[in-house]
Amino acid sequence: MSKKKNDAIDLPDVQYHFHSLDPNQVVNHAYNVASYIYANHAPIKSGETVNGLVNGVLSQRAQWKCRYEDALIQPVRCVMDVCAGEYAAGQRN
Repeated sequence: MSKKKNDAIDLPDVQYHFHSLDPNQVVNHAYNVASYIYANHAPIKSGETVNGLVNGVLSQRAQWKCRYEDALIQPVRCVMDVCAGEYAAGQRN
């Protein structure tokens, strides 16, 4: 895995791959996660969770696992992948 982070702010980008969720709600979730990462200088470690979405609303009942991995798209960089639980798409090792 690449260790390169977003050069502009030295923090990881956030990545989701999902199905059956409203993309606008996922964008809002990503904005909240990225804001938390920025405000606290990337406190989330691989294997930890963040609150997910239940019926489109942020909820502690849904815990979405995070891990650092190479980005799915260019440029090559390390991202924090947020696994959207039952809505996750793609394979994760």
